[in-house]
Amino acid sequence: MESIQKVEVAIIGGSFSGLSAALSLVRSLRKVIVFDTERPCNRNTPASHNFITHDGESPGSIRKKALSDLENYQNFKLTLGEVTSIEKTEEGFLLKGNEFSPIQTNKIIFATGLKDVLPEIPGFAESWGKSVIHCPYCHGYESMGNKTGLWMNEPGVFEHSKFLKHWSKELTVYTNGPIQFCKEEQTKLGNEGIQVVTDLVDRLIHKEGQISAIKLQSGKENQIEALYTRLPMLQHSKLPEEIGCNLLPSGHLEVSNFYETNVPGVYAVGDMASMFRSVAHAVHSGNIAGAMLNRAMILS
Repeated sequence: MESIQKVEVAIIGGSFSGLSAALSLVRSLRKVIVFDTERPCNRNTPASHNFITHDGESPGSIRKKALSDLENYQNFKLTLGEVTSIEKTEEGFLLKGNEFSPIQTNKIIFATGLKDVLPEIPGFAESWGKSVIHCPYCHGYESMGNKTGLWMNEPGVFEHSKFLKHWSKELTVYTNGPIQFCKEEQTKLGNEGIQVVTDLVDRLIHKEGQISAIKLQSGKENQIEALYTRLPMLQHSKLPEEIGCNLLPSGHLEVSNFYETNVPGVYAVGDMASMFRSVAHAVHSGNIAGAMLNRAMILS
């Protein structure tokens, strides 16, 4: 018969939001376990920006320092493995996975994040997080003035394009097929001097993830040094939905101002529950969720 370990809080996901929540909780004297698959969405990104005291450091080195801090607390445990099922019990939740014995926990914090659905175009995945990027606050300074593209074909493209022109004046929109946004936006793009290329894309030409051109199926090559994207996103984990957590139309988990879901005792942090996708916000949300969860446990 398998032994069942008991903890007060289980955090599923061991990147910035999960580890920030863990620090808040272990300092609140809670027994915490963090489960991590070591597949963060920013694992390909060479440098993280716009996070004070760590600007320009690699995400991996920041995470390593976070774990070093947490290892000073005896009530913290990191388990490498994937939680595959969660069962509601009278005491809270029973967590099971392939790499560890069952865990009984009173509370859960999800920090499993979102995953971007990348187009199956050669060079796209290899350049993702390096020169194919999503956030000007994270990467815009480093690519300012470069020949820049926006991979987007949906309503809102004009507003997004005008926003990006603050960093990169030479901007081209790539739709990879017939335009899916209205004539009014097309006119506004033209008035801003933003070209729209509707040709199907053959591949991204790059060297070790740094793109130099977009090759179209027509054979033409457009020189480019940075490509912003607006891609579909999915929840990394189906577990929140399986235990009854509500999803918003955007695909994010529905949470309160303190990151509690509609399922009592279950919280969600980071980009899985917010449109903001930055290290700074991930750390903020984890810190708040951990503190407010501890407060709720004290007052219950």
